[in-house]
Amino acid sequence: MKKFFLLLMAAATFNANAALISITTDKDTYNVGETITATVSASGLSLNGVQTYFFGYDISVLFDSLFVSLDPTTVMDLGAIGTPIFGPFHDSSTNSASLSSVTFAPVDLFQNGKTEVDIFSFVLVALSSGMVDLSFSEAQLSDLFGNNIVDNAPQGTSFTVAQVPAPGTFALSLLALGGMVFARKRAKQ
Repeated sequence: MKKFFLLLMAAATFNANAALISITTDKDTYNVGETITATVSASGLSLNGVQTYFFGYDISVLFDSLFVSLDPTTVMDLGAIGTPIFGPFHDSSTNSASLSSVTFAPVDLFQNGKTEVDIFSFVLVALSSGMVDLSFSEAQLSDLFGNNIVDNAPQGTSFTVAQVPAPGTFALSLLALGGMVFARKRAKQ
């Protein structure tokens, strides 16, 4: 038992590594009406060959609800800490996607050997055109003792929502092109 406690203390000492939380989307440009899949991940989980484990997280992503909307049922834990004992707790309002979770179970099966781990994902729907920023209001990863191991500022992301041309515009363009072809054939006769 004494060896296990010393090993646990040594692991906690080596976990002084500063992890980084970031968010990514599947594309840089979307059209109005398209779905946007965003993934929140933790990186920097290894320092000089020593693995850093986290046993819990509390993360909230902010966005502008004028440009995108969130379906709270799409916020999905990606199993970074295995099956959480407490959580996940969804706290999703109209302009944020949040997930909190904690476990006391072994996390090495899910994080061992990885420098980057996906934590959770969610889906947004593009409502109107413009530039959309996804940023963090809360971004914490907890070690075994509940201490935050994120010292760096979390990295948000941005993407563009483009206006889709109306179907009538495309049809009128084809009609005009057909009229020009017809007029040119008629002029040759």
